[in-house]
Amino acid sequence: MKEICIGVCCRDTRYGKRLMEYLNHQKEFPMTACFFAEETALWKKEQEGMFQCLVLSEEMPDCGRSPICRLKEGEYGSAADIAEKIYECLRVRKKEEWLVYGIYSPFGGQASTAFALELARKKSLIYMGMQPYLPFASGEEATDELLFRIRQRQEDCMDYFVRHQERLGEIKGYPGAGCFLDYRELTTDDCRWFLEQLREEGISVVIDIGTACVPSLDFFRILDKIYLPVTEQELKTELYAGFLKQMRRYSLWGCSGMEEVIICGRESIKEVVAQL
Repeated sequence: MKEICIGVCCRDTRYGKRLMEYLNHQKEFPMTACFFAEETALWKKEQEGMFQCLVLSEEMPDCGRSPICRLKEGEYGSAADIAEKIYECLRVRKKEEWLVYGIYSPFGGQASTAFALELARKKSLIYMGMQPYLPFASGEEATDELLFRIRQRQEDCMDYFVRHQERLGEIKGYPGAGCFLDYRELTTDDCRWFLEQLREEGISVVIDIGTACVPSLDFFRILDKIYLPVTEQELKTELYAGFLKQMRRYSLWGCSGMEEVIICGRESIKEVVAQL
């Protein structure tokens, strides 16, 4: 899982250091915590996009974009509760709770879809296409109807989802909409409602995401896990640097356990997925 980095700053230096040590060594909610005795040093690092969440004393001002967990003076509570609160604040689920996987690449291309299909095959997930153009010969009618039922939040939406999955090679799912603008008619709240329906039914899916189809940046926050398949060459580009800068600016890097998956030239996507 991609490390979640946390900034801790409070008046009680002794407590702050002990909290940092606990957060760094506990295993239930993996993260890396850094303690700052001075607010100025903390905000400097926060502006650089270092943190996904901040843990601050109650009286400290909010000067950044990162989600914040507050510590009441003299009532700090247990460090274990704070670790859990950080995950709740970031809406990050633990591995055993992952049901909704997202596959996303700022570069687009067929490699991202190939990765999503292989992950669906390996983990027995239902594939959901969310790319701007259909990568399959299958028709779009079932996906279009599903999107309509999601927008209307129809009671039989889950029943339709289960009954109308199409055969896509070795897996089943929904290949994608007839026009990528149809995805933009969904709000993030529509998507959240649908994903919660899936979770209540215990249905696991992998969503193959294209940039043009994302309703808002908050969409990334409602997924349980996001894999970012990239090549070693792509990691070195200005485009990827720009992507990381934007993700950090809006406190998205680390949400949903965003994790880079490096695809080396000598490894097939099947080999890479097998190692997850």
